[in-house]
Amino acid sequence: MGRAVQARARAVDPRGALSTGHPRPGTHGVLVRVIGWAGRGASALLLAALTLVAVPAAPSAAAADDPDCDNVQTETEERKVEGVNDANDALHVGEATALLARRGIGPGEGVRIVVVDSGITGHDGSGPSTLDYAHGLTAAGIIAGPDQDDPGVEVGIAPAATVEGRTFYTHPRGSDDGVTPTSDGLATALRGVADDRSAGRLPPRTIVLVPIEVAHSTALESAVDRLVRTGVLVVAAGGDRPAPESGFLPSYSGEAEPGEDAARDVWPAADDRTLAVGASTDGALGSVLRSSAIDVAAPGTGAVSRGLNGGWCRVTSVSSHWAAAQVAGIAALVWSANGDESATRIRARLVTTASGNTLGASPLVGHGVVQALEALERVPSTGRSDRDEDTTARPADAPRARADVLAPTRERAIWWGLGGGGALAVLLILRPVLARRRR
Repeated sequence: MGRAVQARARAVDPRGALSTGHPRPGTHGVLVRVIGWAGRGASALLLAALTLVAVPAAPSAAAADDPDCDNVQTETEERKVEGVNDANDALHVGEATALLARRGIGPGEGVRIVVVDSGITGHDGSGPSTLDYAHGLTAAGIIAGPDQDDPGVEVGIAPAATVEGRTFYTHPRGSDDGVTPTSDGLATALRGVADDRSAGRLPPRTIVLVPIEVAHSTALESAVDRLVRTGVLVVAAGGDRPAPESGFLPSYSGEAEPGEDAARDVWPAADDRTLAVGASTDGALGSVLRSSAIDVAAPGTGAVSRGLNGGWCRVTSVSSHWAAAQVAGIAALVWSANGDESATRIRARLVTTASGNTLGASPLVGHGVVQALEALERVPSTGRSDRDEDTTARPADAPRARADVLAPTRERAIWWGLGGGGALAVLLILRPVLARRRR
């Protein structure tokens, strides 16, 4: 638990709500000075209410020469990153892990995460990967990659979780080599996971992560339905904007059109029983798709993961794929502390404690950015039984307000200020009249 103690020594407020992937601002300071003069010879009235002024901590800038996870190859020499894991800091992973440590629980302990993607060989630091494409490896490293030492950098969100991979493609879209992602390929992989869960080869606390999008097919829809019915939590990427040369969903390539909604076209996120994830980082609109299917969001960039060369690397692209991996890691943290709850209940925890509001979901971030501590500590107010398998997202609860112990002082200062200011205004108006009377 050395890693937990280390963080979590940072003095930060663990419950600040995030709307983007950036570290949250510090407490805003307010200084109120009100001075009123009651007339000639009267003493000045000074009422001030002062709250703690905290300067927002600057985001830790990744070193310019950090290995980029999108570009690291087996022969790449750079193997380490500098600075901190910005995405984990933004999601308050350190504080959540510290809370679990106080309860004697490892982050993700007792939870199995199945990454259905391009393979995850090497995510555990076992050495250079034999994969040709690092997409699944990067996602798995975000979830449970081992920490970097010298310099020390925290990596995986839920390193105590068991992570396994199911490969349904080996190369990206547009590639002339290997197998590229298809709906039928994903359907076959998901049916295999459902078979294993039904046969007891996967534990009750199983999360299935699909960090890539495919088009709809009847076979895929059936496979998702069957998988959800086995009681697993399915976390899916909300969808990235496709490159024109990929030939995938060509109507969504290029700039976003007004009113864009990819909810019906991007699978498996389109199934309303999955937990569909968007990216919350500023400027995400140019990289991810707008979709009314999005439930929650995460930064989708800034994370530290593993590279094909066996070293560490930083995710610099903004992607719902990486955001989905981050949410899967947070879900594992939450489930490790609530082992008697169903996938439906864990999903409800993440949705109802996200940093959103009760006005409905945004097509980019859904009900808001996942809040690890809130999801750990609060019971979701869904009014539904754990046996209820309807996982359709409800509007998120408004984030819990933080106590403001200086609010009464500030309020009194404002009212005294208004009174003093009013008295001063009256005196200024009456001054000529009083001066004439004295004369």
